Amino acid sequence: MKRFSTPVALIMAATLITNCNLIGLQEDSSEAEQDALLQGLLTGVILENAGEFALNGVWNGFTGSGASANSVETISAESDATGIWLTDGSGYSTCVRLVSFNNTEGTFISQNPPNNGACYSGDSFKGKYFKGLFFKSTFNGKEVYWTCTIFDAKDSIAAAKEVADNTDRSTPESSGCGGSSWSRLEQVSNQ
Repeated sequence: MKRFSTPVALIMAATLITNCNLIGLQEDSSEAEQDALLQGLLTGVILENAGEFALNGVWNGFTGSGASANSVETISAESDATGIWLTDGSGYSTCVRLVSFNNTEGTFISQNPPNNGACYSGDSFKGKYFKGLFFKSTFNGKEVYWTCTIFDAKDSIAAAKEVADNTDRSTPESSGCGGSSWSRLEQVSNQ
């Protein structure tokens, strides 16, 4: 597959967006749809009529009730397409593929990339699938999302979907995700 330099890719994407009818967007397409398309073009993934994952965006990541963010979480996923969840943390980074999600149920299935693992050396779960859970609530006067990945590696998406929900949502800031607190996502404010 031929790779284009960033300026060439940007020019191509801008041309396609400017000529929206060439790529199936109507003149009244929302800015969000156009942004999603541009993101897809730049990352090499075309997303057609896809629903958005509720956690899409850039978030400050916290452990439980922690007062200081310990990571920046960048999440992008659409229905019927593989997405990505990048974590840039203090002293660690991870990346996993998002292969399935259900906003109504508050579930997602992630996969550690099969070749290099979850972007850190020594990943013994390369290619494995995990069930994750999320829900929205208010914490310290802010709307937040709580996330928990059930650490039960599976060989297929179907097997990961069948993993039992063993979490407790009553005190996510201190417990309920295995033996730990849930992770908290707070939207990064626009600057």
